Amino acid sequence: MCYSNKLNQIGEFFIKSERPLSAYSGLRNIILIGTLFGFHGLLNRSLLLDGVSEIFIVTARITLVTFLISLYCFKEFFSELNLSFFFKGCLTGFLAIFIPGWTFIYALKNISSGLQSIFISTIPLFTVFWVLLFFKEEKITRIKLISVLIGLIGLVILFFSGETGLSKEGDLITGGLLALVGVQGLALSNITNKKHLKYIPGKTYLLTQWLFGAGLSIILFFTLGGQIEILSLSESLKLTGLAFIDIFNYSLFLYTIKRFSATFTTLVDYIVPIVGILMGYIFLNEVISNVFFVTLLLIFISLYLAVKDESDSLS
Repeated sequence: MCYSNKLNQIGEFFIKSERPLSAYSGLRNIILIGTLFGFHGLLNRSLLLDGVSEIFIVTARITLVTFLISLYCFKEFFSELNLSFFFKGCLTGFLAIFIPGWTFIYALKNISSGLQSIFISTIPLFTVFWVLLFFKEEKITRIKLISVLIGLIGLVILFFSGETGLSKEGDLITGGLLALVGVQGLALSNITNKKHLKYIPGKTYLLTQWLFGAGLSIILFFTLGGQIEILSLSESLKLTGLAFIDIFNYSLFLYTIKRFSATFTTLVDYIVPIVGILMGYIFLNEVISNVFFVTLLLIFISLYLAVKDESDSLS
């Protein structure tokens, strides 16, 4: 079986399947996505430490993912795309792919991959905020608000500690602000994904997002004077790993968000810091401050409350 056919089968399962999921099946997906995404930050920072430029990493990654996705999405994309679908896909591509892709890679020059993953845990907070403003159909319960607030308290404690996760290096203000800009893009894209996937074909929507993100990235790459770099075997494998995580996680995320609320699906961002911190410590010798454990405890409490609330609402 050719590679494009294998990709097509993956896409069909994740994007088009309509099988219902229990809250705990959804949580299983969230844990898997969060675990792989925790490795995403690790691989990005590892490439930076190898000396690969940040603009090449982000542009090459997004372009490679776009090429691979086009192998199984292009036929449906070409036959079903219209102007309305195109603009909606471009909007989400800007929010979900371009903004976090570029801000997160520059954030990693100032903070550890583990610390960046903790900033990602604020996505549920900002998703709730944007839902309250723009997505009135979705109910925000008191328990969800409390769970998000608990997670935010953990982040605030961490932020005021001044820890960068790097040994006597980094800049928490610069890295933290860049990470939070990327967080806003992902929070808003959670809402647009949930809204648009109700009527836009999955493959058309998916490829439009990545094509737009790749196009903007290539333009910015050359505008900033980027140079195409020759990677070593190790660096090439890391870049390929990033592309695999992007394809698998993004497909599984769309599959999951079609079946749950936007705020529930963003609970994936509570899993990311746990994996990100541990992997950064093990493989990159990043610093784990005592304050990290306080933050992680609050995140676990937040996750439990939100999942319990969603399970009760589905029963």
